[in-house]
Amino acid sequence: MEQATSRRRNSKIKIIINKLKNFHSSNSKYLLALHSCTESFGIAIKDTENPEKIIESKVFNIGRSLSNKLFSCIETILPRNFWKHIIRISVVKGPGGFTSTRLTISMARTMAQQIGCSLDSMSSFHLMAPRLYKDLDENQMLNPFWIEDIMPRRGILAGKYQLIKIHQESNFHEFREIISPQLISNKNLIKPSIKASMNIEKDIISLIKFSQYCQKSKVNSDWKKTLPIYPTSPIDNKK
Repeated sequence: MEQATSRRRNSKIKIIINKLKNFHSSNSKYLLALHSCTESFGIAIKDTENPEKIIESKVFNIGRSLSNKLFSCIETILPRNFWKHIIRISVVKGPGGFTSTRLTISMARTMAQQIGCSLDSMSSFHLMAPRLYKDLDENQMLNPFWIEDIMPRRGILAGKYQLIKIHQESNFHEFREIISPQLISNKNLIKPSIKASMNIEKDIISLIKFSQYCQKSKVNSDWKKTLPIYPTSPIDNKK
């Protein structure tokens, strides 16, 4: 009886090991997307050599401990020995938390430099535009609109966007960022506007679809050009 139980246990272990071995292969070529503009850290990967494989993503609610868990979070979804198979990286460049945004962009730039791959970047407002524009009146959907967020004691943070094209084959909504997120002093200048709303689970998928679009379009994105967006200075004396 004990021997039969032991054989069944060993059989299950072998199945799990084989599944892990087949999860990543030497032929894989990955897209990696990173989003850390909130206290949650979103990661997504896509194996371009396996079209049938869905995008895999995970969101880690790690608060302010990103500096200690950045590498381990990425390894959870893509083990380090497969990082050499990454062919493109995309990252959200802000606005967001000063430390988390800086850490993730530094990580993405270093990886892109060492691997020798393109690094795409997009603001968090630009990334949420495909979700939020559907809240506009139907007759306004093709026109420019603003996404805004109220910053306590700072003012209104807003960016301006417009739908360019919906790529049906990849379900990618292409938007133009007319004005990147910045402080706006006069609310009357930003009409029509939609309130900013973070959704890391959905936005990290949109980010990797943007990366897929860039890869398919053979866009060469230099890692040196990816810099964080800081609408306000982290060292000023405003209260």
